[in-house]
Amino acid sequence: MLTALLLTDLEVGGGSGPDGLPFLSLTSVAAGLLGAGTGGLISTWAGWGTAISAVVAVGSGLVLIGALQGLLLPYLRRQQSNSQRGRVSYIGLLGTVTLEVPTDGWGEVAFVDVDGNRVRARAVTAEPTALSKATPVYIADVDADYVHVVTIPGTETDPPAVERN
Repeated sequence: MLTALLLTDLEVGGGSGPDGLPFLSLTSVAAGLLGAGTGGLISTWAGWGTAISAVVAVGSGLVLIGALQGLLLPYLRRQQSNSQRGRVSYIGLLGTVTLEVPTDGWGEVAFVDVDGNRVRARAVTAEPTALSKATPVYIADVDADYVHVVTIPGTETDPPAVERN
């Protein structure tokens, strides 16, 4: 807690890029303190002298900072950029109406998202007529509450009527 309160803004220059010092981030300092404390404690328990314990503490702190910066943080940064997809990723997907979508209210559509998960979402439309159940739709936009759908030209839900002469 004390480290977090005192060193919160220790990251210089944004922590990345050529002008930043990423090893001075709060995460790196905390890892270094953990490594130094653990290395010093173990070397003290082993009965080594104060000078050797101090060297082991500093060395283990630097090793832990190096491992964090070189191995763990790049992996975590790559994962952070692609771990969650937002509702915006629904735009452009095709779905099917599962609950009629009236022109003045909302209905429901089902579709498969880009990760292969089946999604059911509340939908609204700007079409002049209501969208009946089983109508294929295109997700044109999203907002916090609804997906905005439009019909796909050229698709029909009912088979064409057969004319008899």
